[in-house]
Amino acid sequence: MGIWGWWAFDIFTLIASYQGPNVIAAQTILRSIGLMTFMLPVGFTSAVSTLVGNSIGAHRPDLAKQYYSTCFVLGLGVSFVQVLILVIGCDSIVHSFTTHQDVIDQLLLAWPVLQIFVIFDTT
Repeated sequence: MGIWGWWAFDIFTLIASYQGPNVIAAQTILRSIGLMTFMLPVGFTSAVSTLVGNSIGAHRPDLAKQYYSTCFVLGLGVSFVQVLILVIGCDSIVHSFTTHQDVIDQLLLAWPVLQIFVIFDTT
């Protein structure tokens, strides 16, 4: 799954490169933001998979379920906070990457898709 995800991003970059420099710039910015929002849930996943595995190995399925539930709630919370930051801080985030109006226009076209992507990618 990880390799398919990487290839999908690379294929999207290749396709965007045929659309012009503004589209490739916007796609690169969106990819960077998507990767930043992806890294927090990856940390939770790695930590919880270790804790759940250790709990199952110690014959403590109740503790494993508790770790899973806690991680699920934290994942939803992180997803909500990240999307909230993307909604509230849209202009600040976009302007921290570029000042070119054509690139900003391309970013704003795809911004709602990024927010939906972050919800599903985080959870």
